[in-house]
Amino acid sequence: MAERTPDAQRLRDLARLRRVRDRIDREHARPLDVEALARGVGMSAGHLSRRFKLAYGESPYS
Repeated sequence: MAERTPDAQRLRDLARLRRVRDRIDREHARPLDVEALARGVGMSAGHLSRRFKLAYGESPYS
C-alpha cells in the first residue's frame, strides 16, 4: 500500500517536478507547453506551476 503522509507526497511531487525540469532542459529549443508538461506528470498546469516555483524558486517559464 502506498504511503500517504505529507512527506511521502512531497517526495513524489519533487520526483515529478524533477522529471519536468529534465524535460524542459532536454527540449529547451522547443516552445514551452506547461499543459503538456503537467499532463505528463499527472498534475494540473496551475498545480505544476505553483509546486515548481516552490521547489525551484522560479516558474517553469523562467
